[in-house]
Amino acid sequence: MHPPAGTTGEAVRAPAGAPLVVLLGLSAAFLALQVALTDYGDAPGAATGWWWLVVGCLLLVAVGRRRSRLARGTAVVSALVGVVVYSTTAVGDPHAALLALTFLGQALPLLTAPVRRHVQADRCRGSAASPPPAPAP
Repeated sequence: MHPPAGTTGEAVRAPAGAPLVVLLGLSAAFLALQVALTDYGDAPGAATGWWWLVVGCLLLVAVGRRRSRLARGTAVVSALVGVVVYSTTAVGDPHAALLALTFLGQALPLLTAPVRRHVQADRCRGSAASPPPAPAP
């Protein structure tokens, strides 16, 4: 099959940040699903879920825009704690198993190579926040 007339036949390349946006979006989607499925108790407790959604989204924004290793680590650790907590009761409770999977869905995209490279890029380049070490005397 020949490429259409007027084209070079090369594949269209995705923007450089496309995999990162997809991975952060996937993590955010699992975060939203987890908040929607979690029972936070009474009416005052329902606001707690939205609070965690906002905090989680702010962490993901910090990973994406600020290349924050701390935000990535915080999001991954809190999601993995959720996996462990809900996995302990998942055997007899399908709702707990589903919640454990939503927490896992939040963590796994953040553990991929594109996200890891993104947050480590600042360290590799050297920035004003972390000046190179002074030469030894």
